[in-house]
Amino acid sequence: MERDVQKGVEKDVDVHVHGLATGGDAVGRQQGGAHDGRATFIPLAAPGDEVRARVVREKARVAWAELVEIRRASPLRVNPPCPYFGVCGGCQWQHVTLDAQRAAKRDLVARALGAPVDEMIAPSTSGYGYRDRARLVVQGGAVGFRARRSHDVVDIERCLLLGDEAGRALAAVRAQGAALPSGAEVDLQAGAEGVHVAVRARAAFGGQGASSVAGAWKAAGIVGTTIAAGDGPPVASGAADVDVSEPGGSPLRIPAGGFAQVGRAANAALIAAVMRAIGDAPGAVLELYAGSGNFTRHLLPRATQVVAHDADARAVDRGRQNAPAASWCQGRLPAVAADTVLIDPPREGLDGENFVVAAKARRRLVYVSCDPQTLGRDATRLRAHGFVLRHVAALDLMPQTFHVEVVATFDRA
Repeated sequence: MERDVQKGVEKDVDVHVHGLATGGDAVGRQQGGAHDGRATFIPLAAPGDEVRARVVREKARVAWAELVEIRRASPLRVNPPCPYFGVCGGCQWQHVTLDAQRAAKRDLVARALGAPVDEMIAPSTSGYGYRDRARLVVQGGAVGFRARRSHDVVDIERCLLLGDEAGRALAAVRAQGAALPSGAEVDLQAGAEGVHVAVRARAAFGGQGASSVAGAWKAAGIVGTTIAAGDGPPVASGAADVDVSEPGGSPLRIPAGGFAQVGRAANAALIAAVMRAIGDAPGAVLELYAGSGNFTRHLLPRATQVVAHDADARAVDRGRQNAPAASWCQGRLPAVAADTVLIDPPREGLDGENFVVAAKARRRLVYVSCDPQTLGRDATRLRAHGFVLRHVAALDLMPQTFHVEVVATFDRA
C-alpha cells in the first residue's frame, strides 16, 4: 500500500541516476541506507548524475523525490537555454542532450513493446522552434503555461519551442493580457495563411470587451480570432479556421483549438512514416479515429477504397471537406473487413469496439500512437488475434519533452 511521507519527516538520500522515464522524471537507485537500491524518480536530474534528493513520497520499492544537490554532473547534462525551465511545466528534458533524449525515447518504446525500434525519426535538428500551436492560460494578467506540478501560471514572455509565427502571436496575446479574463484558455494555431487565436473563458471580458481585443489582434497580424466568453455571444473576426497542412500538402482546415500535430514539419514526418507503413498498394483501407482527414488525404491516391470513421461529428464534417473522395461515417462503426486498417487512437488506446473492428484487417494494421504504454498493451492483444509486429518507427516530434510518437506496423501472421 502506498504511503505518503508526512510533513516534517522528509529525508535526503543519495541517488545514482541511470535513465529518463515515462512522464519526464529521471530515474535512479538510492545508494546506501535502509533503502539501498530502491528505484527513485527525480525531476530535473540527468542520466549519469550523482545527486542528493529529498524523498517526498514513497512505497516499499519505489520513491519520488525532488532534486537537492548535484554531487557529480553527468556528461549528458547541458545548460537549459530557457530561463523558465524547471518552473514552467512545458519542458522536462532541456537539461539533457538531444542525443540522450532520443536514446531514452527509443528505449521507452522498445521496453513498452518488448521489441526493438527499427527507426528513430527526428525532424527537428535544433530541438527548438518547432511548435506551430500552443495553449496558453491567463491568470491575473499573466499569460503563459502551467507551472511544473502546479495549477499556477508562469508568465511567459517568450517560448523557445514556438516557431516564428506562433512566437509573434504570443507577443500579441500578451499585449492584451490585462483585458483577458482570469482563467481564460487561449489557443494559438499557425497555418498556411497565418495565425488563428481562439479564446475560451467562463467570465466575460471587462473594459472595452472582446471586440476590442479581437481588433487589436487583427491589427497585430492575427488572421482569425474566435472568442467565447461568459454568457455573451461568441465574437469572431477574420478567418473562421486555419489550414494546418504540411508543406506541399493538400489543405487541412481545422478551427484553432481543434486537434493538429505540434507543427507542420513534424506532421510531414509523421505522414511520411505512416505512408511507408501503409505501402504503395494497401487495397481497401479502413481508417479509424480519422479526425479531420490528416492521413485520409494521403491514403486516397494509393488505396482502392478508403472508409474513414471518427466518433466526433464535427471532425467528420471537416474530414468530408478535407478529403471528400473518402467514404466518411460517424457513430456506428462500419462493418468492413478491409485489407489494411489504419488507427490513430487517443492516449487511452483502442477501446473495445474499435479493437474488434481493427482486428479484422485482412493483411495489415498500422497503429499510430502517442503513448507507448497503451500501444504495448494493445500490441499484446493484437498478437493474440494473429498479428505479428513487423516494424516500429519512433518519432521525436516534441524535443525537450518526454513525448514520443510511434508508428507500429502489424501484419496478419
